Amino acid sequence: MTQHVPTTGAEKDTASKEFTRLSVNINDDTAEALKRLKREKGISITEAVRRAVALYDLVDRETGDSGKLQIVGDDASVREILLLG
Repeated sequence: MTQHVPTTGAEKDTASKEFTRLSVNINDDTAEALKRLKREKGISITEAVRRAVALYDLVDRETGDSGKLQIVGDDASVREILLLG
C-alpha cells in the first residue's frame, strides 16, 4: 500500500513524494545499531533505514555477480568483503 505521509525536519524535502509504510521484525543487534545511528548522526530511524537500503542497493548493483566489495582505509589497507547471495 502506498500512501502520502507528511514529514518534518530532515525529511521535509521528500514530503511531496509517496511512501510505503512497512512493519518489520528485527533482532536486538539491528535495533541497537539503528538507535546508535539515530543518536550519533542526528537522524530518524526511518532515515537510517533509507540510507541502509540505498547503500545496499548501490553495493548490490556495483558488485554485480562477483559479490566482492573492497574497502580501502586511510592507511591504504584493503579489506575485501564477500557478499553472499
